This record gives sequence, structure tokens and C-alpha cells, in this order.
Amino acid sequence: MHKTVLRVLRLPAQIRRRAGLILATLWHRATLAQVGAGSRFQPGVRFDDPSSVIIGAGCYFWRGVAVSAEIGRAGLRIGDGVQINRGVQLDTTGGLVIGDDTLISEAAVIYTHDHGLHPWAVPEPMVKTIGTGVWIGLRAVILPQCRRIGDHAVIGAGAVVTRDVPAGAVVAGNPARIIGERAKVAA
Repeated sequence: MHKTVLRVLRLPAQIRRRAGLILATLWHRATLAQVGAGSRFQPGVRFDDPSSVIIGAGCYFWRGVAVSAEIGRAGLRIGDGVQINRGVQLDTTGGLVIGDDTLISEAAVIYTHDHGLHPWAVPEPMVKTIGTGVWIGLRAVILPQCRRIGDHAVIGAGAVVTRDVPAGAVVAGNPARIIGERAKVAA
């Protein structure tokens, strides 16, 4: 009897969550340049320039994802099967491409522009490409000097990535260094 009461009490919250997911997904499908089949968005996902965003099929965006550009409209292109978790910040000033089946963990930050040594200097856009099957760990920071993260690379939790990461490399630390190689992923 006790379990039945708990289920009934949880039902309104479950209905609200499901309705929020449906409404947010419908909103983003209507406003983004392109959204592939099966991609879903929790409420609270924000795109500053939705007309420059292309998202593949089967992607999932958790609450609190923020996509913005300081200047221009370089845009964001995301492949299929990508998951972007809570509180991730994506800068698209220089342009950002994220490959298929990539996972970006909570509170990661990815920058595509630099101000040099003066905070009010005009931003210098830098294109960034993140390969297929990449895993970016919790609270990792990918600085603009890192222009490419190779396929199947792993970025450790809390890593500060300042340079390109080769395919299959496992990097960690501040500044991030290669600490291993990811086992070959079956195609």
C-alpha cells in the first residue's frame, strides 16, 4: 500500500517533467535551423542565436545547457547521438563542430575565442572541431588554443585543455597532458 501511495504522489511531478520535455523539444524544433529526428531538449536549454544551430538525430540536451557567441554567427553543428549534460557552456564565436556519439559531461566549458592579454580586446575567433565518440569529463575546460579533439579521445574530469588532443588519447590535469590511450572502440 505504501508503494502505491508514493507512486501516486510522484505522478504530478512526472507529468510536469514529461510535459516540459515535450514543450522544450517542440520549441527548439521550431526555432533552430535544423534538428534531427529523435533529438530532445529539457526545459532551460538556451541558444543565443538559434538560426545558426544544426543538430543531428538522437541528441539529448539536459537542463542548463547554454550556447552563445560573443560576436558574429559562426554557429554550431552537432552530429548524431550527442549528449550534452547539465550546465554545459558552449561558446560558438569561432564556430564549433561536435562529431557523432560524443558525450559532454556536466558543467564542461568549451571556448572558441580568445581576448589575448586584455579582457576588453576584440575577440579572436578560433574554429574548434570535436571528433566522433569523444567523452569530455565533468567540469573540463577546453580553451580556444585547442582547435581539435580527435576521434574517441577522453578528456578527464576537471582537465584544462590548452592544445590539440590526438585521436584515442586520454588527457587529464591542468594543463591537460596525455596520460593514456583509449582501448580501440569497435566500429
